[in-house]
Amino acid sequence: MEIRNLNTFLKVAALQNFTQASRELGYSQSNVSAQIQQLEREVGAPLFNRIGRSVSLTQYGEELLPYAHQIVSTALRMESFLRSEDALGGTIRIGMVESLFNLVMEDTLINYHHRFPRVKIEITVDATATLKNDLQYGLLDAACIIDDPLPKTEWQCWHMVNVPIVIVANPLHPLSTQRQIKLEDLSGQDFILMEESAPYSVHFQGIMANHHIEFHPFLKLQSADMARRMVEKDTFLSVLPLYAVQDSIAQGKIHILNIPESNQAQSVQMVLHTNKVLTPQIEGFMEELRNILQRVFPEK
Repeated sequence: MEIRNLNTFLKVAALQNFTQASRELGYSQSNVSAQIQQLEREVGAPLFNRIGRSVSLTQYGEELLPYAHQIVSTALRMESFLRSEDALGGTIRIGMVESLFNLVMEDTLINYHHRFPRVKIEITVDATATLKNDLQYGLLDAACIIDDPLPKTEWQCWHMVNVPIVIVANPLHPLSTQRQIKLEDLSGQDFILMEESAPYSVHFQGIMANHHIEFHPFLKLQSADMARRMVEKDTFLSVLPLYAVQDSIAQGKIHILNIPESNQAQSVQMVLHTNKVLTPQIEGFMEELRNILQRVFPEK
């Protein structure tokens, strides 16, 4: 049983598409099909359901998946066993939500490059939903997102920390002078929210809907940093992770509204798809990122 065939099996399983897998692996589609057919002959069972253009794992494929993952990971580690970190090459593709990018990525990249100077790094900054989709389709190796805790059946979580989500206002906003605010007081206010798919935006809009409060944000962004700057300059409200606005709060440029009914938190998570083969290069990046996250979000 060839390692190459198992690696191809994992790629097709992750992408659920022979054409995309061949493109990712640099093989022809016929070569990918031949490798899967050879593996199926060796296993003695069909590994994929092929219905039109749709590809999905059979029960045999599902059962082979963890073994293939372990074998390929072990093979890669054996291959790099006698090579030092500064001799390892290749490319890793990392995703991160914008609100965390400026906070943790700079130091992570510097530290990682000192350890793996020959490894090329491609960074994607996007919304959590997009990053999760890219991980599922094998377009990213790992990502740092903010979301509710993800199911362990589909995701490998390297590190997770809970962070408060706050409603903030310009200090000159009339609500900033009130000690405690009801959700009803937010009706008709000028809100800036993150994109429609941002988990904490979805959660907040759900809270408002459950209380039957009319709520129409005038602006939706992907940039938490821009939302923060706009709140600093005018009497707007926004819903953001505390870490994205804590410096502005300390400087008196932004005020947190005390709204007991809207208390919420989300989890900053370092994740890989469960089918992802963990190479020393990816593992090293996750270690460096975890070190920075532990410094930025120390355990209490």
